[in-house]
Amino acid sequence: MPNLSKKDKLKNQKILFLITQTKWGGAQKYVLELAEYFSQNNEIHLTYGETDNINQQFLNYCKELKIKTIPIPTLHRKINFTKDFLAIVDTLKILNKENYNLIHLNSSKASFVGSVAAKMYSYNPANTKTRVVYTAHGFVFNEPLSKIRKKAYIFSEKIAAAFQYLIIAVSETDRQSAIDQQICNPNKIFTVHNGLNFDKYNFYSKEEARNKLNLSADKKYFGTIASFYETKGYEYLVEAIKILRNKQSQILKNYQWVLIGEGPNLEKIKKQVADNNLSPYIKFIPAQDNDWKFLKAFDCFILPSIKEGLPYTILEAGLAQIPIIATKVGGLPEIITNEKTGLLITPANPLSLAQAMEKMSQDHDLSEKFAESNYQNIKNNFNLQNTLDKTEELYLKLF
Repeated sequence: MPNLSKKDKLKNQKILFLITQTKWGGAQKYVLELAEYFSQNNEIHLTYGETDNINQQFLNYCKELKIKTIPIPTLHRKINFTKDFLAIVDTLKILNKENYNLIHLNSSKASFVGSVAAKMYSYNPANTKTRVVYTAHGFVFNEPLSKIRKKAYIFSEKIAAAFQYLIIAVSETDRQSAIDQQICNPNKIFTVHNGLNFDKYNFYSKEEARNKLNLSADKKYFGTIASFYETKGYEYLVEAIKILRNKQSQILKNYQWVLIGEGPNLEKIKKQVADNNLSPYIKFIPAQDNDWKFLKAFDCFILPSIKEGLPYTILEAGLAQIPIIATKVGGLPEIITNEKTGLLITPANPLSLAQAMEKMSQDHDLSEKFAESNYQNIKNNFNLQNTLDKTEELYLKLF
């Protein structure tokens, strides 16, 4: 590998970013941050699937950056062998037309579809110089799955990895899990943490955020901002609140819970809340544009996930100086140090979560200490420029 200085820049390359959906999340934020940076010296295109559920804000931002967007209607998040085959064919057509130097894949489905299409594309000797990179925003095989499904996902990741030049893991935990499952050669996968552009963050004040969300100035709030997917662990948060209600915890006199987001599990969670008569304690709010702006409305941020990569919401909550309770999954322990910068709990454990919420609510000095320590941690270790520099260094090694 060549020795590279920080002054080395990737220039005059034609780069394709491929993502499964435009619905806002960590992967989408990551792609836009990279696309914006590399568009300064390169030609950037972006392809996306789930065209029946488009986030127009995402596409508008691409337009502002003068990034060409190309829809792939056959590309969907869920496994469908017919559509997946057609998505490979459609992606191959795009590659043949555009002749990219670098293809950067994001999400497991995009990884498989894009890698197979790129391999087919490389059969033409004129196309063998195209490089394929994959960022894993949390491997699916780390989710609680049946043995058959787990093996299927591991197998598909191994196939895709065989056609990729390098893999970026957003956490060291994910990198190690890929090595443990023999997804690829350890020399092929690198950890690059997500980071924030601190200058872009102008949070609403507590008063303004609560006014906009129609929250009381007199109450205290635990808050969560996350899509309603199975992996986000919302059901365990509801069970934890039920435990607090059943033991008549003092926390219920002063606190309510605010859940911001949308997704396929939303109605299921609403039913769970209603069936357990917890509606007086829990407020559902639809996803907001730039929902990070509202973080200061909360007295404590909770992320009860059972699977994560390295979530931006935790970085943003830390930057907003909000104390955090999170689960010990994915890259979360690489951000939060238990009892120093926040509280880490066992995933899928409502009792542990209930106890953590009581602890955070009862010790104001401790929660303030966590918030300040984590703020310094985020500022020191999770700067977007570090992410961009490390990614660019990896890109340059391919040429």
